[in-house]
Amino acid sequence: MGTNDSIETDWQALISRLSQSLDLEATARATGALVRRRNVADAATLLRLALAYGPGAMSLRSAAAWAGVNDVASLSDVALLKRLRGAADWLGDIAGALLQNACAKSAAPTGRRLRVVDGSSISRPGSAGTDWRLHATYEPALARFTHLEISDVRGGESFLRVPLRQGDIVVGDRAYARAPSLEKVAAAGADFIVRTGWTSVRLTTPDGQRVDWNAIYEPMQPGEVCEMNVLVEHSGRKGRGKPPLPTRLIVKRKDEKATQKAQKAAKRGNQRRCSNRLQPMTLIAAGFVMLLTSVPADELTADEVLQTYRLRWQVELAFKRLKSGMGIHQLPARDERLARSWLTAHLILALMIDEAVTDVLDSPPCEDQTTHGAIAVPLEAA
Repeated sequence: MGTNDSIETDWQALISRLSQSLDLEATARATGALVRRRNVADAATLLRLALAYGPGAMSLRSAAAWAGVNDVASLSDVALLKRLRGAADWLGDIAGALLQNACAKSAAPTGRRLRVVDGSSISRPGSAGTDWRLHATYEPALARFTHLEISDVRGGESFLRVPLRQGDIVVGDRAYARAPSLEKVAAAGADFIVRTGWTSVRLTTPDGQRVDWNAIYEPMQPGEVCEMNVLVEHSGRKGRGKPPLPTRLIVKRKDEKATQKAQKAAKRGNQRRCSNRLQPMTLIAAGFVMLLTSVPADELTADEVLQTYRLRWQVELAFKRLKSGMGIHQLPARDERLARSWLTAHLILALMIDEAVTDVLDSPPCEDQTTHGAIAVPLEAA
């Protein structure tokens, strides 16, 4: 079979698999992505064009030329631009369907579902700051993303973005240590583990006194862990009248080397913000890891909470795969709708790869490939 025939066969198999998750044609019509079929025959062709332009790393002109040469579609780069601009919502529906499949698979275990939440910045060409933010939820048990959302720079990181169910445990960094965000987790019957700073949230002792950070820090030795019950108080108008949220504050003192590194980072951050004065307590607090959690102590000890928080490296690694492996950080589009289509096309491919890998790992080896539990290696491959 020729190369082109092989590619076409693989493409049809991929579309067939994807069609099990949603009706491509119906959703393309409903979102307005494929109202006119001139030059683009069907929804599968539109998806193919989006993948060629996005993870295929083609320019609009190259993608249009490739489509014409390979009898995929006959259209100009300007026409392709218009098609992809109008496909952003539809591509989001496809990504959402793939994520629902992942969530369905995560419902089977009887234990509590652990979800690591984080955000990553994406910039337009020539931009020195953040233009888009990718909000992600990663499940270590599945080794894959189960929720993804794209926002502009105004979209802050928060547990408010995460679909939760009773019994979940969500893990987040300092950006998620905000009273409304934590309250949303508690209201859903879930629990949280978040890193915090000494000014991230307003904390009081059970008798209503402000937490005395100096009294916590001073007696602690490197590597020592302490724990205390605290209340997270709501601030601002929306928080008036709401009862404080009971949590556990877990503090671990860093060693000297880690402390010095964290203090240097705090000084650099202060310089970037052009702040006139770095508060002494900020430098002191840099020598400590501080976590807030609503998980009961009889379920997770302080050391176990710290170990669970360290699983955040998995979502950071997953982001690195998206950026270095798929180039999702090299956003070529300046147009907002086109940029969203480009980003979402990358996410669709990443999710389909994750699903394929998961299926392979879940499938037992064939009987003729095993001998007494060990994988047999053909002599030709040895």
